[in-house]
Amino acid sequence: MSKLSFRDLFKHETLEREETSFVPPLDEELLMESHLVQGQLFRGLELDDRLADAAMATILFISLTCTSCIDLLSDLAEFGARHEGLLLVVSSGSNEDNEELVRYYDYSFPVLTMQERAYKARFELEATPAAIMLEHGRVMKQFTILDIGHLYDQSAVRKGGD
Repeated sequence: MSKLSFRDLFKHETLEREETSFVPPLDEELLMESHLVQGQLFRGLELDDRLADAAMATILFISLTCTSCIDLLSDLAEFGARHEGLLLVVSSGSNEDNEELVRYYDYSFPVLTMQERAYKARFELEATPAAIMLEHGRVMKQFTILDIGHLYDQSAVRKGGD
């Protein structure tokens, strides 16, 4: 009998849960909206009422079936502490999974639940982990996160010890 790693077990359980959960149909009108454009009002302002007025905001998108995303989880608490402005994480995990992430890693920012298929389509994300950066509710930058160093560089947040 082979041994499963934590990641393999986590991915397997999450995939099983996603396969058995109801997946609402994607809103075709939403998919036909224009691409996210720098300077354009962000179409997901309802995620958090503070997004429209925040001088700076970063929204991170993670999938709990993505190894690169799981690798970022332990580094996000420090990133959040150094990030100036509003920070939100949108995760494919269930509400219970996301509440556990917040407790376990002691996140100072909210982790919202949205199905990966839905957020990728709605916000035109090619892959996870990804980030969208806003100023006063307007899109300033959108990118796929390569690793935690890349996130620091792209967001101009100073990493500890620098």
